Amino acid sequence: MKILVMCGGRGRRLGKLTDRVPKPLVCLNGKTILELKIEEYLRQGCRNFIFCTGYRGDLIREAVRRYEDRIDAVFSDAGEEAGILERLCHARELFDDQVFMTYGDTFTNLSLAKLLAFHEEGGHEATLVTAPIQNPFGLVEFDGRNRVTSFREKPVLKYYIGHAVVRKSALRFVPDEIRRMRDGEGLVAFFKILMAMERLGAYEHTGLEISFNTPDELKMAEEKLCQFYTMSEVEDGLEG
Repeated sequence: MKILVMCGGRGRRLGKLTDRVPKPLVCLNGKTILELKIEEYLRQGCRNFIFCTGYRGDLIREAVRRYEDRIDAVFSDAGEEAGILERLCHARELFDDQVFMTYGDTFTNLSLAKLLAFHEEGGHEATLVTAPIQNPFGLVEFDGRNRVTSFREKPVLKYYIGHAVVRKSALRFVPDEIRRMRDGEGLVAFFKILMAMERLGAYEHTGLEISFNTPDELKMAEEKLCQFYTMSEVEDGLEG
């Protein structure tokens, strides 16, 4: 199964950090998030990549070139203004029966082998990867007469973390008006179509998950990554 990396976004909320480079080339503790992703998938034995470029695609190609002796890479460019679903559809002829799609600005230690086994067993057209997140507030629901029907204190919810396995056959359900939607709107609409057909699965990842949209979140992401690698080194030392 090929790895399809969405790396066409600019990341405007990061301000000056993405004035000259695309978001996947922003550094976390000295390494770009794209480098971290490629090296993690190589560690898991994956070497076939599709890079969906857009904003400053030339820099993405240059960064990938450093791995040319270790990976097989192809590129797909649907244009700077294309949404995520448009980029996925544009690249459909570059992968076989299915593909692992991952956002270029998100890093995880997700086991692709376990995800693929789950996806195959479920027989879904697509399988989303989710992670748990604790809502910091008490959530209240009430009826039309303002009578409280539910109160949940800081519930643990599930959210989509920008990873999915998608079968090529699923893309036949994408109408043109959805395909052309901006940013992630088209992808959400596509997932809702599959959900209505009961062909959309969800796999829960409970390990490392790092993403960022602002300079403050970038600082927190660097701290989280540092803690993860420190703990990994400690565990490796104990096992040794």
